[in-house]
Amino acid sequence: MMVDRSITPQQITQNNIPAKTAVLWGGVIVGSNNMSDYTELTVLGYPLNSSQRPETDNAPIGRFLVRRPEYLEPLVYAPKREITVVGTVEEIKEGHVGDSPYRYPVVKADGLYLWPLRSAGAPRFSIGVGVGVARQKWPKKRSIHGVCEHKRPQ
Repeated sequence: MMVDRSITPQQITQNNIPAKTAVLWGGVIVGSNNMSDYTELTVLGYPLNSSQRPETDNAPIGRFLVRRPEYLEPLVYAPKREITVVGTVEEIKEGHVGDSPYRYPVVKADGLYLWPLRSAGAPRFSIGVGVGVARQKWPKKRSIHGVCEHKRPQ
């Protein structure tokens, strides 16, 4: 399957690009819906980096729907999770974002990858415990009130 990485969800809906177009898209899941014979994920698309992970610091490139012919657990494929999908655009589905009408490209996913969660901006440092060796200078032989003497170890 030849994928044109330059095509975005917005271009599909605005330019009436034909169905069966192969795409590689990614983004953040905003919702999921399990039907009797497939699962449909709603995704807010973002550009992909060189590892094909969505770059959520960039501007979104449009919304799209992902369909898989299997049950996908909504608690795993949950809102705010990042996903990358490869597949073909099957159709354009009329829907809404809030009260506004929206045209969603529907991708029949041949493959999808759910990315591990990113740390939530936690500081990147750690505290460790270890054993170290330090050289200590011992005092020269002397008497402290005649009670004990300190000697340098041999």
